[in-house]
Amino acid sequence: MQREQIDVDVLCVGAGVASLSAVLRLLRRTAPAKPTVMILEKGKHVGAHVLSGAVVDPAPLRELLTEEELAAMPVAAHVRQERFYRLTRRHALRLPFLPPALRAKGYPIVSLGALCKYLAALCEQAGAEIYTEMAAAEVLEENGTVVGVRVGDKGLDKDGQPTDRCEPGPEIRARVTILGEGACGVLTQRLIERHALAADANPQAYAVGIKEIIETPARPARAGTIVHTFGYPLDYATYGGGFVYGISPTEVALGLVVALDYRNAGLNPHEEFLKFKAHPLVRDLIRDGHVVGYGAKMLPEGGLFAVPELVTPGALIVGDGGGLLDAVRLKGIHLAMQSGIAAGDTLAEALAAGAPTPANLAGYPQRLRATSGWRQMQRVRNVRACFAWGAVPGVLAAGASLMLGGWVIPGRLRMHADHECLRKGTPATPGEKEHAPKELPEALALDRLTDVFHAGITHDEHQPCHLKIKDRARCVRECLAVYGAPCTRFCPAQVYTLADDGTEIKIDAANCLHCKTCQVKDPLQNIEWTLPEGGSGPNYPGL
Repeated sequence: MQREQIDVDVLCVGAGVASLSAVLRLLRRTAPAKPTVMILEKGKHVGAHVLSGAVVDPAPLRELLTEEELAAMPVAAHVRQERFYRLTRRHALRLPFLPPALRAKGYPIVSLGALCKYLAALCEQAGAEIYTEMAAAEVLEENGTVVGVRVGDKGLDKDGQPTDRCEPGPEIRARVTILGEGACGVLTQRLIERHALAADANPQAYAVGIKEIIETPARPARAGTIVHTFGYPLDYATYGGGFVYGISPTEVALGLVVALDYRNAGLNPHEEFLKFKAHPLVRDLIRDGHVVGYGAKMLPEGGLFAVPELVTPGALIVGDGGGLLDAVRLKGIHLAMQSGIAAGDTLAEALAAGAPTPANLAGYPQRLRATSGWRQMQRVRNVRACFAWGAVPGVLAAGASLMLGGWVIPGRLRMHADHECLRKGTPATPGEKEHAPKELPEALALDRLTDVFHAGITHDEHQPCHLKIKDRARCVRECLAVYGAPCTRFCPAQVYTLADDGTEIKIDAANCLHCKTCQVKDPLQNIEWTLPEGGSGPNYPGL
């Protein structure tokens, strides 16, 4: 196929807050002699793959935006009340004291999709070009240096052959490529493996966050109130917790985060989410409500020791793709923005010097290490590893690290990859159903397939399946026999189901939320998540 070639100075893969912060910072520092900058976004629009409802540490916003831009930023509310609970099956024990590092009073509560749209508009005003429905499918390299990406083809049939509506993806060549795909990004992971960027790092630890947006009758006092929980419905061996954010008088963002190093092969994160919603504390906060949005997202929780090298010749890695997340606060937006600002500053100086060489790109991780977000990751650098021993050691380690600056646990604690932690499980059964607690009203007791409807997912059914089981015989012989087909349970969109005869896994790729839980948690590493056509996947309005 004949491919168009496009040349730019800087190319960004992904239009999340990390990439957008990098571009905005770069263009403002290089004015008036601005470089040519292109941003590729695989969703239908900027923010299409980002579900509403996030509490943002505002420190990097003040560094990136002017006072006028801060005042115009789309903010649903500001945190005015925060509560932290230890849940049991029936009760909620409120913690009387929150460590300063966990406090968020005054922080903005935003729709992350709306924030991405706002930053994207500022980037375009500054001179960037943004192209949506463009899925970058391959990193282009020459002599070990990244020189751009190839965009995925459109209009292929199920066998990957061109149809009469085929559109070959262009090759976009750049002096520097910024990878801001998010956690477990396809191109980012390939680059990390190809260049051994994580050779000296711990295996990355991930969690899946399941979230609903719930609309309720107006309750003005709720806006700006946030609740965080730990304990029930998760057992003592499973790291995670819940949250309830009062976005507005009529909207609540509700979520449960489940670490993927859990051991129970029968665990179904969505079923745990239903139990969380049914808890008396949570049920009261969402009473008389109904679901208007649903999604799932991967969180990189491994901490400081799981961060790979963030620079390779010709490319920088920003945001969640680099494992930049505070695993105790479960916050990564501020770190994504700080990494973007550091990348933008580094590129501005490198381009001013004439060329982005490995020597001057090395300033990026140095700048990142000077940020407040990186220093906080240092304070809690071994906490996530302590939770692998159980909830009690983890809580003690978190408290001690927050009070003593992280020095209570010297050295580096090792962790196992998430897929290595699963124990033998009970076999799945064809048509296996989730069990919603009877306390939940019908409007809130949604199974996975009903919830997926609220993600607005679109996948052209004629395109190649982007989910691949590498060896189906091994899937039946080992995974079904030993682990009981955990993919039928851990996927928050019910993409994987057991055939009626109980001997084969069926894939319904049209349900996929693009969270990549399957690729991370599959105990045999026998599932490969690849990119579907640009524009496929969830379609959140970003409002």
